[in-house]
Amino acid sequence: MLKKLLMMSLAALALAACNDDADEGIQYATSNPSIVDGVFTSDNMHFYGTAKVTDSEGNVFTDPEAWFEFAGDRETLVIYMHQTRFAEKMPQLDMRIYRIPYTGGEGASLSFSSESLIPQVRLPNQVGGGYSYQDMPSYTLTEVEGAIDEIVCRMSFTCDVPKLGTYRMEYEGRLLVKK
Repeated sequence: MLKKLLMMSLAALALAACNDDADEGIQYATSNPSIVDGVFTSDNMHFYGTAKVTDSEGNVFTDPEAWFEFAGDRETLVIYMHQTRFAEKMPQLDMRIYRIPYTGGEGASLSFSSESLIPQVRLPNQVGGGYSYQDMPSYTLTEVEGAIDEIVCRMSFTCDVPKLGTYRMEYEGRLLVKK
């Protein structure tokens, strides 16, 4: 009996040591109550995953801690890309895509696309302090496509930044548990 308890304890310890997500305090959802019958209906959804960016020369930059947040209503989404960047040396920016229409799917799924969107970047206000989102036409996104399927979010777009190059971003993240 003691031997059995010892083996079970060792197995539990090994499982806990292998669960990197638990070590970082990240908890992923097992269902998505924010989308009902293809319609965004409630609290913001936070997705945590990996953004892979390929530049026009074929160089790849991977951000394994990409955090996207979705807000919205029954017709449009607001997508926040927290501390996003397209290259290793690029400063992290808080960007958002404001009010993109979506198409509902079955259950907890929806999709969105656009040929071209001007993102907004969160910048400090010149007067009075604080921050606000401002249009950033030099970061225009093209070939925007994305979908949320239950607890998985996938999104891709191309960004042609003057004097810096063209970047293709592909993101995949999983829904976080609301705390």
